[in-house]
Amino acid sequence: MIDKEPTSGASNFPPEPEVEPEMPPSSKKNQGGKKRGCAPLFFFLIVVGLLASPLIIYFSGSAGKVKRGLIEIVEAFKRPSEPEYVEVERIVEKEKIVEKEVPAPPEPPPSRFVPYKKIDTAELYNGLDVRSVLETKQGPVATAARKDPRAYEIEMRINIKVPKANQSVADLAALNPHLPKVLPDLEAMVKGGKVSGFYHKLYELKTERVQRYLTRFDRVLSRHNFFDCETILELQHPSTGQKVLLLQGEMDVVSDGSDGDRLPKIDDYISMSANYQPFTSYGWSKQSKTPNPLLSRWEADLKKVEDEYAIPGLTVERNRYLRARIEELKREIADIKARSFLIAEADPFVVMPLSLLGQTEVDPYGPAIGDYAVVIYEDKVYPAIVGDAGPSFQMGEASLRIAKEIDENSNPYRRPVSDLKVSYLVFPGSAEEKRTAPDLKVWHAKCSDLLAGLGGLGEGYVLHEWEDLIAKKTNPPAPAPEPTPTPAPETASPGDSDAPEGETASPPAPDAPAQPAPDPDGEEEAAGGDEEAPQPEGATVPEE
Repeated sequence: MIDKEPTSGASNFPPEPEVEPEMPPSSKKNQGGKKRGCAPLFFFLIVVGLLASPLIIYFSGSAGKVKRGLIEIVEAFKRPSEPEYVEVERIVEKEKIVEKEVPAPPEPPPSRFVPYKKIDTAELYNGLDVRSVLETKQGPVATAARKDPRAYEIEMRINIKVPKANQSVADLAALNPHLPKVLPDLEAMVKGGKVSGFYHKLYELKTERVQRYLTRFDRVLSRHNFFDCETILELQHPSTGQKVLLLQGEMDVVSDGSDGDRLPKIDDYISMSANYQPFTSYGWSKQSKTPNPLLSRWEADLKKVEDEYAIPGLTVERNRYLRARIEELKREIADIKARSFLIAEADPFVVMPLSLLGQTEVDPYGPAIGDYAVVIYEDKVYPAIVGDAGPSFQMGEASLRIAKEIDENSNPYRRPVSDLKVSYLVFPGSAEEKRTAPDLKVWHAKCSDLLAGLGGLGEGYVLHEWEDLIAKKTNPPAPAPEPTPTPAPETASPGDSDAPEGETASPPAPDAPAQPAPDPDGEEEAAGGDEEAPQPEGATVPEE
């Protein structure tokens, strides 16, 4: 290629034609004609196809389908399209507020003594409200204050509102509306009666106990146990002169007592309960050689204490306690071996505070162990006796037998009645001279006679009859005997037998019914009759 020189100005002459360079001989032989692309051919085929397609469709029989397809496409373009919803993520930024506590600057120390007084109130677990006051005053120098016992002390003060005794029939009826109906003559007896000195003595002992254990809150009486007695009234029937001590309170449960003669085995849930004792204040001499069911446990406890006492090097206090415990267990074991006691699970009895007992010589209304008693709750009247002594400062307790009759869910840890709605009638001086095992039918008859001395029970009220649970446990009812065929009678002459008069010549057959009991007068007909003596239907033959 020829390089052109640049011109500085315009020229009127036409430009010279460019001379192409000569190609090598090898490249010229390929330049025989003009080179063409494939695009015209492709375009030609498309045009031919479009022109021929109607003919193909017509002759193939698919013209209707194509027409319908084209119509649907056109209609689809005419219909409005449904709006499309697009989820847009929106990011919102919140401003975070950070609060920072800035401590206040410390207070400057006081420049002089400042008197201080603070009052706190609280309620203890036993229901006792406590109000404490802390007060400071200016005192002497520390050296002198160490010698002054009043400079640093606790001054305790307790406020008690001792309840007034209930001595109104209307107030008693508010606790149990059935009471005036159960005892129709109660109104007349209350008018001539008075509040017993035992009531005031009971609350004095309660107050003394609170003061004694004021620094031992675990021993202070709870609110419930402090107010457990509504009243104690000394009553006398105006016509019969029958005396009765009426006590109104709640009902706690006692599960104590044991008797090897009547019940050789006691349920563990009773004997293993807290505070259980195998004794009751009411007891009598043993009648059999069957040991008390708690004897082995008490003997094991004695051996355990004696073994510990034999260990050298114990403290003086521990040795003193062990010696006292050994003596106590020996006395209890001797008592268990010699006497029988009431069984709270089976025998109906009530418990009197120890402070009320032993006063029969100074107070004609003083109760005693063995006195007959009647328990009234709602419309039920239960016969019982005074069978045990309880704490001097606590009133309202009965055996598990009475408790379960009032509330079947009662147990050694669950009382049947928490409100002061139980009436205890104790008949002073009614105890039997000789104590024996409980006879529930005799107890019922005695209590019925004593109630008659108070004017009797009102119409529609009856004295409860106790079932003997011990007899039910120890002597379950025997199954009804199956009937046996009567054997054919044997014919024999009295002279043919060597048996003495009044006896059969041979023992009865194994399947034959037993012979009738001997005649009460010691005589019976000679054997040799052709028939056995007829037995009444359902009769049982006494055992020898």
